[in-house]
Amino acid sequence: MLKKWGNRALAVLLSITLACLILAAIGLSGFTIWALTLSRGVDDSLLQNAKNDRTTRLYYADAAGQEVEWIGNRISGYENALYCPISEIPTHLQNAFVAIEDKRFYEHGGVDWYRTMAAVKGYLGGDASFGGSTITQQLVKNLTGDSERSARRKMGELMRATWLERRMSKEEILEAYLNVVNLSENCYGVRTAANAYFSKEPAELTLCEAACIAAITNNPARYDPIRHPEENRKRRDLILFEMYGQGMIDRKAYEEAVVTDTVLHVDRESMTGRINSWYADLVASDVIEALMREKRMSRAQASSLVYCGGLKIYTAADPALQEIVEVYYADEALFPMVDGKRVESGMMILDPHSGAILAVAGAVGEKRSNRPQSFVTDTKRPSGSVIKPLSVYAPALQKGVITTATVFDDVPLQYRKNGAPWPRNAPNVYRGLTNVNEALTQSVNTVSVSVLKRLGHRASFAFLTDQLGFSTLDVEADTGAASLALGQQSVGVSLRELLGGYTALAGDGTYRSPYSFYRVENSHGEVLLSAQGTERRVLDSATAAITTMMLRRVMREGTGKDCSLKKLVDVAGKTGTSSNNCDKWFVGYTPELLAGVWCGMEYPAPLTGIKGNPSLTVFDEVMQQAIASRGVTQRSFPGAEDMVAVRYCKDSGKLVGEACRYDPRGDRTEIGYFKKGTQPTGVCDCHVLVEYCSHGGIATEHCPEKCRTKVALLRVRRSFPCQIRVLDAPYTFDGFYEPGGRVVEEHEPYYAARYAPGVHFGIGLDILPYNRACPAHGNTDEFWRRRAL
Repeated sequence: MLKKWGNRALAVLLSITLACLILAAIGLSGFTIWALTLSRGVDDSLLQNAKNDRTTRLYYADAAGQEVEWIGNRISGYENALYCPISEIPTHLQNAFVAIEDKRFYEHGGVDWYRTMAAVKGYLGGDASFGGSTITQQLVKNLTGDSERSARRKMGELMRATWLERRMSKEEILEAYLNVVNLSENCYGVRTAANAYFSKEPAELTLCEAACIAAITNNPARYDPIRHPEENRKRRDLILFEMYGQGMIDRKAYEEAVVTDTVLHVDRESMTGRINSWYADLVASDVIEALMREKRMSRAQASSLVYCGGLKIYTAADPALQEIVEVYYADEALFPMVDGKRVESGMMILDPHSGAILAVAGAVGEKRSNRPQSFVTDTKRPSGSVIKPLSVYAPALQKGVITTATVFDDVPLQYRKNGAPWPRNAPNVYRGLTNVNEALTQSVNTVSVSVLKRLGHRASFAFLTDQLGFSTLDVEADTGAASLALGQQSVGVSLRELLGGYTALAGDGTYRSPYSFYRVENSHGEVLLSAQGTERRVLDSATAAITTMMLRRVMREGTGKDCSLKKLVDVAGKTGTSSNNCDKWFVGYTPELLAGVWCGMEYPAPLTGIKGNPSLTVFDEVMQQAIASRGVTQRSFPGAEDMVAVRYCKDSGKLVGEACRYDPRGDRTEIGYFKKGTQPTGVCDCHVLVEYCSHGGIATEHCPEKCRTKVALLRVRRSFPCQIRVLDAPYTFDGFYEPGGRVVEEHEPYYAARYAPGVHFGIGLDILPYNRACPAHGNTDEFWRRRAL
């Protein structure tokens, strides 16, 4: 025994010495390689990966708060790997790999310095492939996932192999290797390969079957026994010859095996592997990122630890909700078609009061692979109007530059060189005097641009990036009105980012970054990571509550009114559409759940022919199932202590005055929510009482008294270089009627007589404006003459 360990210690020492010589040969110092090794994260996690059952298990908290394993959502070290202890791997299968891959495996200290010297000689001669890897080195490569073809990577591999040899027995190293080796056809490890190619367990394999499997590893694509049986046979026979030559089998066994044909009994199901849920994929990605960030691991090592480390990950998932979402998204018929192609979509559901991600689906249709593109986390698209509550309205309310009742004039703010008005609304119509409450309800673009101007572009951008965690916005390209007020970002945002932002509105003013796990333990039960996302207060409670009330109105009267979920529980939300109709968004929340949906094509293209917003439809249908599954403990949104409700005039944003009751359009009042001290105090001075003739126009000096009545028009002065449609234009007031002036057209307001021809005041939906001069009692003969013509 002492001799055996003495020889192994000598081998380890020689390996280290040789590695230093190699470093000198290629110009790296010993210090450099040790720094490299440490920077790559060589620690006990590599040892844990090698020694333990590498299946990572996911857990969730049930209704009683008990942590329960999420059966069916285990993360295998590879897409298809079944662990097999060395005691169940027959000697002839072990020897088959050793004979062809590393015949001095039991003698060296991790590095076969005879083969490595030859490889270094080849490298210095121009062959960058190195070669000469021992089983221990191959294990290191598989565990770290580092496959870079460079001297730097190879040196790290040498040092890691030597390090691993000092901490594991040869039997442990060989066991680990035989459970991670790639054996083609989506098979990793000898048990999976034995099941797949021969429908057997490893212990049942014959000598030639064992050699057939060992033949694959050198080049899985070339030596695949199904696709290239001739190539596999050649290498199988070479392995048998090596086993005979190295004394692992006798002559009789060799001669019998070498003439025996390989007969496959393929089990296709064994090649399929486990397809993880969308949630398992999300957790894996999040833990990898956390390990890189907090443990300073390379991506390769973090990925290896997640997929091969036998971790226990305690997730934030709600398995019942996850099943609802996955079943819905698996049914492609629920999603529309555009030009023969299925619309793609993604959805995520959060607990807005913690940031816990409860459920997720990354794409439409049955999930066929692990970690494919997710339209929730990976895809970045312009947000459209769904970002307005976060980028404009909430921070402006917080800063005090607007209230619910603040009124802006919804008309073009400027004109392009070609004369086109900007910004445009959807639909392409302007409303005139519009308060913030109505602007958010109808997603009015001009008002969001005007509010942004008051708030400040930098303040808006900083709120998104510094307070709400948006990481994809560019400080140069995304500080303009197009990005911040209209949602046309240079790259776009992810659905996950948007939902994170909305936690501030749905969660009483506190931003909570969405998280998929709260604790990660290694295979020994030691805590590696412990986190529940980032929390910070970014809005006061009243701002969050007021914004929520406005978004509730969106669902009752605005762009979200088709949602039927509001019949069951309070719903607040916002739709969004990107330019050219390429992306449809919806983010909405109830008092207990927050969810977001994106719909669009895999590669951006207009959603031609689709009526309405499919994202709103998905939200509505899935969330009704979610509410039915979880039940409802709170049906209405809570208010805030310092929030008050006040009835005010829609057109002035002030308290209702006497004249407001005479508006010909009917009731122009509504109830809005305000922080105490910011509610309207002055009385409406926008509505002006004027005399109106029963013949349909502003009374002139010729209208009889009996035909006159009182109406209220809107005190607003505006004009345009070209005629545009403004809904309140027919109800505007610009000074009391005076006889004289130029002759006005039927579609012009009475006050046009005081302006030069060519000045436009907007037209409403009707051809004849309400505020024209009385047609029955005009004030000039010319007026009647032109009417007769």
